[in-house]
Amino acid sequence: MLLKKHLKQTFLLLITALAIHACMPADKKDANDINRRLAPVSGESGPISESALMATGKYRLKYDLGAAAIELRLSRELKEVSGLSMSSDGAYLLAVNDEQGKVYYLDKESGRIQKELSFGSPGDYEGLEMVGGKLFIARSDGVLFEMEASGKEGSVARPHYTLLNADYDVEGLAYDRANHRLLLACKGKAGEGKAFEDKRAIYGFSLDSLQLSKEPVYLLSEEMAIAEEAIREAWWADVLKGHFSPSAVAVHPISGHTYVVSSKGKARSVLVMAPSGELLSIRELDKDPFNQPEGICFEKDGTMYISTEAKGKRGKGRIYRFRML
Repeated sequence: MLLKKHLKQTFLLLITALAIHACMPADKKDANDINRRLAPVSGESGPISESALMATGKYRLKYDLGAAAIELRLSRELKEVSGLSMSSDGAYLLAVNDEQGKVYYLDKESGRIQKELSFGSPGDYEGLEMVGGKLFIARSDGVLFEMEASGKEGSVARPHYTLLNADYDVEGLAYDRANHRLLLACKGKAGEGKAFEDKRAIYGFSLDSLQLSKEPVYLLSEEMAIAEEAIREAWWADVLKGHFSPSAVAVHPISGHTYVVSSKGKARSVLVMAPSGELLSIRELDKDPFNQPEGICFEKDGTMYISTEAKGKRGKGRIYRFRML
């Protein structure tokens, strides 16, 4: 009797559920179906890819680039911050300009210089990254300089000569923790031969072997946008065909996504890639306030900083802070 009663209750619940579903508005049915299709599953199919999320509208940039949480106005000495990083302990912003061989330790709340560390003679320094207790500085001709962050004033940095040269025009440097390597973003040529025309490259420098990858680890091009179907506007395809000029690069500490800043004219933007190289997002940066953005870095909690060059001779360089949404 108990079994018969239980089966009867189960049957009634099933009939009720079917009736509710039949009365449900079409849009809600569709939403439920979409949610089921997008749910990560185990087995051969695996979880949904980043590009699939973008195509279905599920991927969203985690920052409102039009609403900075804070603006830091820098001293005249830092009219152009060409490289930006975060100290390993999260206490300071680190900056380098493209003229002096110095690393500047900045207060995160005021932007004031707290300490200066000289590492070499004047040069075209375009990237900066702290990895553990070491500082790495990239020069535009592809030379990397390494020194202890605790080094004394006037310490000389150790140079690492890569296969890159001034024609590649290295403009950005980032630490890729997952692969224990540095990423060198090039504004100039991407490689040798026609296959690299109208493309921009990011090379990897292994911190284990201290060697540069022979081929780019990432290639930025119009094919990248079309292949991933992430950017549908033809304007962006045109931007990625020779106009996109990397000026800074950083790896997000939580998602592992690579953020690449471009400071050139109509290509002034932030591009986001998955670790696989899939294009996830590309967003335009307004000329005001981003006159010429050339630095980007993150705190461990995902807080993002973007630096921009001063406007005019009397202007001041600025750094903008963005909270994750």
